[in-house]
Amino acid sequence: MQYTAVSEVSTLVSTAFSTKWNMSQLLPYCVAIVALFFLKLSLSSQHRSTNPAEPGQIQPRPWYIGHMTGMISRHTHYFNDLSKTHGVDIAILPMPLGKIYAIWDIHLIQSALRSSAMSFDAIMMQHARGLLGLNERCLEVARTGMLRDLMRLTTSLLSGRSLATISVDFLNHAAPVLNELGARPTYCISDFYDWVQTIATLATTDTLYGELNPFRKDEGLLVDVWLFEAGLRRLAMNIFPAVTARRPSHARDRLVRAITPLFDETISDQSLLPTLTLKRVEVIRSHGITDPEQVARIELALLHGATVNTVPTLFWTLTHVLACPELVRDIRREARTYIQPGAEIVVPFSVLSDSSPLLMSVFRETTRLVNSAMSTRFAMKDALIADEHGREYLIRSGSTVMMPATAHLSTDVWGSDAAEFKSTRFYGWDSRDKPEIKKRRAAYMPFGGGKHLCPGRNLAQYEILGMVLAMVMAFDVEDAHSPNKPVQIPQLDPARMGQGVGKPTFSKPGNRLAAKLSVRTGWENARWRFTV
Repeated sequence: MQYTAVSEVSTLVSTAFSTKWNMSQLLPYCVAIVALFFLKLSLSSQHRSTNPAEPGQIQPRPWYIGHMTGMISRHTHYFNDLSKTHGVDIAILPMPLGKIYAIWDIHLIQSALRSSAMSFDAIMMQHARGLLGLNERCLEVARTGMLRDLMRLTTSLLSGRSLATISVDFLNHAAPVLNELGARPTYCISDFYDWVQTIATLATTDTLYGELNPFRKDEGLLVDVWLFEAGLRRLAMNIFPAVTARRPSHARDRLVRAITPLFDETISDQSLLPTLTLKRVEVIRSHGITDPEQVARIELALLHGATVNTVPTLFWTLTHVLACPELVRDIRREARTYIQPGAEIVVPFSVLSDSSPLLMSVFRETTRLVNSAMSTRFAMKDALIADEHGREYLIRSGSTVMMPATAHLSTDVWGSDAAEFKSTRFYGWDSRDKPEIKKRRAAYMPFGGGKHLCPGRNLAQYEILGMVLAMVMAFDVEDAHSPNKPVQIPQLDPARMGQGVGKPTFSKPGNRLAAKLSVRTGWENARWRFTV
């Protein structure tokens, strides 16, 4: 596989720098590293395919490293740049250690996602050691069935009534913050993004760990969640992480130490764990992994998956709504039939799932604009994929396939206003028989596609809908620095590799989005409760 040389270099570098050497001792390692690198380059050039069924190449600028440096500097937007510059549907991107297939055409993407030759599990396994620090035995067990079983279980538990229960659990863990704010006439938030991030991350950990949640005792762990997330790309490379990914590596280790006791049967009451986590731990142990630390490392992946895109999407949905007073008014009008002010505000799950078409459209439209997810697969065998005209392209076995969601902003798909926020754009989304809707559904892929749709996509959706609904109904929100003016939507920073949603970027250091919350008349001291 194409990542073998990277692993070899990583091993040599780690060995060399983990021991005290003088320069004469270190020199052979340096020579070996350079020799391995150029040997791989040579082999890659000699064996580069010229099969006419393969797509054409986009040559890197500068030679060999241009695509790699472009991805590092521009992240997911680099693929937008390539699409605009070259205007192709699919291409090979030559890389120092092999090649990548990049696909932009929505029909080719859907064909690739449906192909049995394309594996997402293989991508996860490539990076599991670097990201999570799993030992070799755990990696082998994951490859031979544990990962598959965990995905099946998680998908099952995040659907139907269980989905409703877990969604409501999250919202009820977040509700005390709203209740506390409702007891104050006004409240100023100096950094609205940090405030949203803290509330949502803490509610997520409550949902995953229940009464045993260590994040309630040490809120510094909330910072570690995002230090870990910020270093995912460097951790995944796994090239001397003690130097290249020191802060995220230390944050990961602190998170692992914090949750490890939850999975030690000798010191914790396992029955106190919520069902989702408890059932996942049972699957892990059924595969022979009983070491609490290794269980914790596996479950760290669930915590990451539950926060990495949900939290920024919640922020962007809130700001897109709050920036438009007319939209706030319309959402309140829609919800008024089901939610009235009072001492206790009870919100049935059905209000979120069935009775809020405008709010649902707003969520989907926000996601379309801010989500630049990269669907990545590994070709386990040669595969042919076809466009809408039946033209086939060959994808070679052992290659990485990257499929950016550039169609989210395509004027061909969404119309001339594709770059604008239109709150009602997703009305009629379930009318699958309409050609326009079918085309848009194929292009809309914030949660992946094919066999590997994100199992937590619906949970994230209902968590966000519930939080936005409560904020809009209970509070008037304005820019803290500009009285009587709505908050402004910050600039979106491009999503980095490994992320689906970018964070806000601010023009000056310390210049964060500040918001002033005022309790609406009749909603003072209200207690929020979400029910199944």
